[in-house]
Amino acid sequence: MDFVTSHPDLAVFAPFPLQAAAAPLFSPTRRIGTLSAFWLLVGGEIAESARERLAVAASSLAGDLDRLADHGTSMVPPLVPHVVTVEGEGAGVESMTSSTAPLVYHLHKLATLLATTVHTRDVVEMSMERVLDGFQARAAVVSLVDGDRLRVACSSGCAREFIRTLHGSLLAQRRPETEAVERRRLVLYGPRDTQTAGRLPEPLSDQECFWMVLPLIAGRRAVGALSMAFGVERRDIVAEQGTLTTLATAVGQAVERTKMQDVQHALADDLQHALLPPVLPQPAGVVSTSRYASATSGIELGGDWYDLIKLPEGRVMMVIGDVQGHNTAAAVVMGELRSGVRAYATEGHDPGVVLARANQLMIGLETDLFATCCCAWLDPDTGRAQIATAGHPPPLMRTADGRMPPVFLDAGMPLGIDSEATYEVADLQLEPGTLLAFYTDGLAGLGGDVDPKAVSAAFDNPGNLESVGDRLIRGFSEAPLRCSDDAALLLVVYEGPSAEAQHNVRQLRIHRRDLHGAQQTRRLLREWLAGWELSSMADDEELLVSEVVTNGLVHGDSDVYVYVHRYPERIRVEVRDSDPHLAQAVTVPREEDQAEGGRGLVIVSALASAWGNSPSGRGKTVWFEMPMPDAHGADA
Repeated sequence: MDFVTSHPDLAVFAPFPLQAAAAPLFSPTRRIGTLSAFWLLVGGEIAESARERLAVAASSLAGDLDRLADHGTSMVPPLVPHVVTVEGEGAGVESMTSSTAPLVYHLHKLATLLATTVHTRDVVEMSMERVLDGFQARAAVVSLVDGDRLRVACSSGCAREFIRTLHGSLLAQRRPETEAVERRRLVLYGPRDTQTAGRLPEPLSDQECFWMVLPLIAGRRAVGALSMAFGVERRDIVAEQGTLTTLATAVGQAVERTKMQDVQHALADDLQHALLPPVLPQPAGVVSTSRYASATSGIELGGDWYDLIKLPEGRVMMVIGDVQGHNTAAAVVMGELRSGVRAYATEGHDPGVVLARANQLMIGLETDLFATCCCAWLDPDTGRAQIATAGHPPPLMRTADGRMPPVFLDAGMPLGIDSEATYEVADLQLEPGTLLAFYTDGLAGLGGDVDPKAVSAAFDNPGNLESVGDRLIRGFSEAPLRCSDDAALLLVVYEGPSAEAQHNVRQLRIHRRDLHGAQQTRRLLREWLAGWELSSMADDEELLVSEVVTNGLVHGDSDVYVYVHRYPERIRVEVRDSDPHLAQAVTVPREEDQAEGGRGLVIVSALASAWGNSPSGRGKTVWFEMPMPDAHGADA
């Protein structure tokens, strides 16, 4: 059939019209796939003899593949297909070499993929994959211009010392990559050329390979270089100057476009997280954690927020809300609304009054946006709680015995619509161990309700609050059908009267970059364990907390909060900071923190009975648990 005319969506397969035929790859025991062949459309239909040869080839190939499968060879096809040109009658035109059609196929396929790519790292990885598997390069490296230097973005098949010297090299230094960038044209180095010696792991490979270095062109400047090593048997690729130049331009333009998007997205992400609380407070009698997941990969800003506010006399206010829209205006309104709610809550008003005043604030902003919000007040000494909501779903509740009773209350009018709106307050009596899960509608999905099976699975171990948060937000990220909205999550566990909880909870704040904080934490931890008659645990606990605190101070670059909880069967330590990125596992001591750790999370993983590494809304929590000694387990 006329491949291009009949299948316009696949015209990117090649820039010239094709005819195609396919034969099944069947064996007596397997259905393997198909064998497809393509002809340049130079007139007439595919000859019957060509179809017969294709059928015979397919039958023979099916038998070979069947035997390979019997011996355990995987039949899963590669991500990048192997494309060859078959010489013979009607195979092509005189102007095309044997490598042209496969290269053009891979180039056009790569261009199609790059058109929808939004991150620079994906551009680089896709290009490397296509160069290595499609162009059949033995080694390749992509280096990008960063100021006055080159930075290695991705490499494969290269010697480590070569990559180390290339990464961070000055553009003023003379090397093949800087020459290609400066001259903005392809440079070629033959086998045994001293300028490319030592780039491959095996010493003899330099004599068997030649190097091509392409400048990655965007507009009138080079944004990087693509260096490729080919075996001497691939010398015919040197003649494909036009295809290689197009490759360099396609990759260069994609790099330039996505680098700008990466910067814009990073700025939007930083602004979004700056509007969220850096670290949630942990008042006596209450344990909390949070999660925030963006539904977009662009530069849009969401209006979701959450907060946990400490009130006088040990009480707390829990807040979650969502401003309509995905833009800067929504983020600005969210920031003003969050500040207003905090102010009204600290004045001592109940949730209904807080929402009523927030509604007046929203109307006073004279914006065409509206917002939903849910507020809950809790007295840890008594377990008494009050909840009110302005058009927002009520929290999910799980009791200590595993029940999930519904929370019934009037939803109320969203904020910013009716200046006369009032908000009903519902009273609850929470038992110790009750979990409240506040969420925004992005977590609910298209139907507006949270998946009960996902919630039930997430609540399997409510005592491990960080794991509950991870499972809930992971379900949001992996859901095939969900709202195109951000998801915010605030989890709060009421542990019991604050006086009792105070006896079982210790906490410490360490100022950013204060590496002596690890030493202070070890000293206080030993004192706390002694007060609980658990001195036998001190050595292992000190070692683990030192590693986690040092990791947070060095990599988080923020204040670090340490919380130690004593439970009847275990001791739990949580270390929180304001850096949303996962903690880094460090196996080689760093010069700056050798005295206070440096072995990182490897030791934590080896010694702790359980541990986790959980990014939250604006920061992260690294936690670990150690079981109580048998001698104290019975007493506890």
